[in-house]
Amino acid sequence: MNEMAEAMAIVAPRILEESAYVFSEPLDGPDEPSDDWRPVGVQLRWEGPSNGAMRIWADPALLPVLAANMLGIEEDDPVCASKGLDAIKETLNMIVGNCLTEAWGPGPVFHLNIPETVAPELFGDDRAEGIWQAIEGRPVLFWCGT
Repeated sequence: MNEMAEAMAIVAPRILEESAYVFSEPLDGPDEPSDDWRPVGVQLRWEGPSNGAMRIWADPALLPVLAANMLGIEEDDPVCASKGLDAIKETLNMIVGNCLTEAWGPGPVFHLNIPETVAPELFGDDRAEGIWQAIEGRPVLFWCGT
């Protein structure tokens, strides 16, 4: 596991708890979703002393939950449905920023790109190399690479 993947395993649960008020727990084996699971994927690339990308693949039903918790509104508020993708992108942004500091310390300067959605075709490759977590009972895959 590379430095960023190790940092991701430490940082992601903390950021989810502190920013979106959700808890995560590791998933493995039969608890992973079936092959017909259709997650939403977001990615953030960075450049600096280390170049790479991090992705989050999440159950679409989790996105309004993140938005509601981050905005401090009820999940049935119509805003949650429209802001879910923004919420997971911002979560990824916070995770990457904290992971870079965790892995490389406060000294190096990194350039972070803007979080973007990811083509579903990339999920198959990420699935074998990522870290599975359950968040609010829903599967989420965290992937980090170059």
